[in-house]
Amino acid sequence: MGPLEATRLRFSSSLRGKTLLIIGLTMFGLVGGLYVLSRVLLLRGFSHLEEDFARQNLERISSALANELGTLDRTTSEYASWDQSYAYLHGKQPSYARTEFPDATFQQLKINFVVILDNSGKKVFSKGFNLVSLEPAQTPAGLDAHLRPGSPLLNYDTHPGKVTGILILPSGPVLIDARPVLTSNSEGPSAGTMIMGRSLDSDEVLRLGEMTHMPLDVERVDGKNMAPDFLLARRTVSGPNATVVREYDQASLAAYEVLNDIYDKPALIARVLFPRDIYREGRTVLLQFLLLLLAAGLVFGAVTLFLLERVVLSRVADLSEGITQIGASGDLLARLDVSGKDEIGYLGTAINGMLEDLANTEAERHEGRTRLGVMIDKMPAVLWTTDTNLCFTSSVGAGLTSLGLRSNELIGQTLFECFRTNDQEFPVIAAHRKALEGESSTYEMEWQKLVFESHVQPMYSSEGELLGVIGVGLDITDRRQLADQLRQSQKMQAVGELAGGISHDFNNLLMVVKGHGELLLDRLPEGSPLRQNVEQVQKAADRAASLTRQLLAFSRRQVLQPRVLDLNEVVSGMIEMFSRVIGANIELSCLPGTNLGCVKADPGQMEQVLLNLVVNARDAMPEGGRVTIETTNVEIDRSYAALHSGMAAGHYVMLIVSDTGSGMDATTQARIFEPFFTTKEKGKGTGLGLATVYGVVKQSGGYIWVYSEVGHGTTFKIYLPQVLAEADKRAAERAPSGPPPGNETILFVEDEESVRVLVRGYLEGTGYHVLEAVDGVHALEIAAAHKGPIQILITDVVMPRLSGREVAARLSATQPDMKVLYISGYTDDSIFRDGVLEGGMAFLQKPFNLKTLAQKIREVLDGQPVASLPGR
Repeated sequence: MGPLEATRLRFSSSLRGKTLLIIGLTMFGLVGGLYVLSRVLLLRGFSHLEEDFARQNLERISSALANELGTLDRTTSEYASWDQSYAYLHGKQPSYARTEFPDATFQQLKINFVVILDNSGKKVFSKGFNLVSLEPAQTPAGLDAHLRPGSPLLNYDTHPGKVTGILILPSGPVLIDARPVLTSNSEGPSAGTMIMGRSLDSDEVLRLGEMTHMPLDVERVDGKNMAPDFLLARRTVSGPNATVVREYDQASLAAYEVLNDIYDKPALIARVLFPRDIYREGRTVLLQFLLLLLAAGLVFGAVTLFLLERVVLSRVADLSEGITQIGASGDLLARLDVSGKDEIGYLGTAINGMLEDLANTEAERHEGRTRLGVMIDKMPAVLWTTDTNLCFTSSVGAGLTSLGLRSNELIGQTLFECFRTNDQEFPVIAAHRKALEGESSTYEMEWQKLVFESHVQPMYSSEGELLGVIGVGLDITDRRQLADQLRQSQKMQAVGELAGGISHDFNNLLMVVKGHGELLLDRLPEGSPLRQNVEQVQKAADRAASLTRQLLAFSRRQVLQPRVLDLNEVVSGMIEMFSRVIGANIELSCLPGTNLGCVKADPGQMEQVLLNLVVNARDAMPEGGRVTIETTNVEIDRSYAALHSGMAAGHYVMLIVSDTGSGMDATTQARIFEPFFTTKEKGKGTGLGLATVYGVVKQSGGYIWVYSEVGHGTTFKIYLPQVLAEADKRAAERAPSGPPPGNETILFVEDEESVRVLVRGYLEGTGYHVLEAVDGVHALEIAAAHKGPIQILITDVVMPRLSGREVAARLSATQPDMKVLYISGYTDDSIFRDGVLEGGMAFLQKPFNLKTLAQKIREVLDGQPVASLPGR
């Protein structure tokens, strides 16, 4: 045996050779196995990703088609629910079809045909239009076959109903929509059916493809010359609106979806093609991953060989044994016996240095743990850990004090025992279970009437072993309450703005209805059978006006005439009425406060607030109970105000109305001040009582809070700012007499024409000379052209271009003796301060009676001159 063979034999039988062989085989098997596994998983994952992408884009096509149907449905609805269409089918608008459906309408609405049928199914009107040539055309052939009795286009399961979808005709598929013809208020009975449609031709399909930026093809299910891939898709796809994704060719992927018609039968197959970029990218990633595995294997083998070359096993074993002994004893002050001055000797010296560093680090860590323990004990939070069985292993933090617990008192208890539940899906337990699965989560937890924002995550040992769960909880009860109060305040503000705007326009309409009804009653003889009809109109208008006033009260846009009040006097003046309202089975208790401070508010509105709250309490106690009304002085400090969003510190008079009724849950309490929200039976309430209370209190500068629990009654607390002035004495009101005549000149400024015509006709009938103006600028022009004095200006407050206040200010220079009477449906001008009428101004709230207007004009003309108003 030669030297070379001996060398090869020694290498093959040496530890180095065996180690190298083992490493080589292991790396080969590991790299090969990882490559095969990654190839299967990655390519499958990219294929699934590719299919998901295709389905998502196919859904975009479906959404685009649904949007087109939605647009067609809205168009049909606008014409079907219209008084003009309704009248046409009743024979009252013969020119309707010609004027409403010219060629331009078809082009503008992008529809190809319109068909109108009466209730018997007879075609009253039909017209087609070619959107390509922009010329009239016949309605699609075969459409009449779907307009026979029993067709879904003429029958509806609900009222009002509709049919929208795809219809297959001999000429091709169409998008069609059918609706019953109703009034503009969507009221019946149905006068017939209106049908509109649009052809789903190649141009429409191309347009849908361009909208979604995808190549779209559509084939009829019953097509005879269907492409092979469409035939295969038709046989594969099953169920309504089913989809299938398959390889189209090596470079493309195709997605198919079956679209049903209005009979819920397969009608069309839609196909979208996509390039297989994702799959190709996956193959590239797989190749890169293989190269990375090979490089990692080579590096690992080289490093391993290098380390083996540098290691002497025996001396390493000695070092290992010495370290093991020190570890077993736990004595970090012990040291290794190091011999030699080579690398192993240096290693031993380094290990000794590490032991010294560990001893120092352990001392510092002990001090750090001590400081950390003090910090945790003082931190206003709760920190805890659990084992893998969800059993507490620690619980610390100052937040435990608010829960009545001590540090680590929960140790040994499970989460199930702590929260007294066996529900695995209980939020706290579910979050901890997710943490045990390796997923961190943040959640809110309610515990003993406190709200904690908590975070839990898995807790691992230094070796990566799962030990359990670690969590922290921060008390956010105060923050939650403030956030809820802020959201409720913002919601009420938004609803109030909407209610105020609607009420303003509605007041003008009611003004016209009430005024003409009043004129009709004056002109009809006492025995006329029509008087009862007109009186019913008046009653309905009065009810609508009452609802409008309540909406204005809620939106804080009503006009208040405040006085300095003693709430004890207001309550005592209402006791007799309350006794009649609540009935004999409810006990009424009044607890007036001593030395009660005064408030500034509208007495009539405060009476309305009390009445609404008492009626609300009565309705909550159908079996009887007790209502308590209490007044007292309170001082709100800054800490209390901070817990109630928007409330200012100071001195208040508190009005409390409480009952022993059924109470309310938190969900109901969050909505009780919303207009039209009621828990009463249908017909038992308008839902405006508490909304009115809220609006009056807010407009009076006060605050209202409700406290209630189910089965424990309800308490409303109203805080009104105290004023130092003494209470005013309320003057007796005079009953309005008949319309007094007059011959003075009146400048009447009103931007609503119907109100302007009504009032002018009435006032001229009582002898006045009326100058009429449509807005403030027009009023200045008429006044300048008028020769002679103007005794009184009657002007709306809110008008375009120039407000009523500005008109009065400018005219006062040329008409110094002119009186001013303001009218308005709500407050939104500088003559009011937050809805409160300034002193010395005459005002009349819309809607008003014409006789009341005449009486008010007479009072203003015969009274003291009204001070001129400075312009703004």
